[in-house]
Amino acid sequence: MVLRLTARAIGWTIILLWIVTLTLPVSVVFSLMRLAEGNNLGFQEPTFTFSNGNISISMAIYVNNTGFYDISEANVMIQLSKAGKTIATMSESLPNIPAGQKVNASLRFNASLNEVFQKDRTLLMDDADLDGCAVLHFKVAYAIAFNIANNFSTNWGAPFHNLTCKPLGYNDSAHTFSFFVSFSNHAFFPISGPLIVELYNSENAKIGETLLDLDVPSGEVFEKTVDVVVVDPSPITDKVFIRLFFAELNILEREWNLP
Repeated sequence: MVLRLTARAIGWTIILLWIVTLTLPVSVVFSLMRLAEGNNLGFQEPTFTFSNGNISISMAIYVNNTGFYDISEANVMIQLSKAGKTIATMSESLPNIPAGQKVNASLRFNASLNEVFQKDRTLLMDDADLDGCAVLHFKVAYAIAFNIANNFSTNWGAPFHNLTCKPLGYNDSAHTFSFFVSFSNHAFFPISGPLIVELYNSENAKIGETLLDLDVPSGEVFEKTVDVVVVDPSPITDKVFIRLFFAELNILEREWNLP
């Protein structure tokens, strides 16, 4: 009798597990449908700023969990790309959202400007259209994962647009090279920091250098005559190479053939 009752109890348990297994996906679908109704979930347009060598993207997101289950492990990932090539990926987490509650969050994403330029150096001197994708990833009922994506686009202004380096002359008596450097800052942020100018001979040996302390506001033009004094003129060759460095990146190289 005891064995029969135990077997019957196990049978009912199995039936209940099957009912839960079959009905959970259906109820999750209905929960997602309720979440998708009206304006229960959305992203605001991102805004871009620059500080401490980082590009910062601010984006507001709201989730009104009108479904039947809690939302957990929620995070937002932003991916920026140019012509299909990813140049930056950032992510931020959201708190769990119990059923029947809502969350309004202002998220801030940061990407190193130096890392962005390392992935695509043309962004230093060429304006571009960037594609963005914000993906909200979350779990419903702490088990089933979903993604919701929102695409956007933004215009990139090059910080060293139309960068030029024009040789002016070499003073043999003073061992000084003079050239003219100019560019337009099309970026939405100011260009601040050292611009390193180095001279190399035809054997790739450095023969001189100088440093320019840049502080160019957004939308402004930089123009300056640069003089580089060579302390020891003996390594100077008929062919000299001018190299400009910013944020540890070689942003321009110009060959100069001496008369």
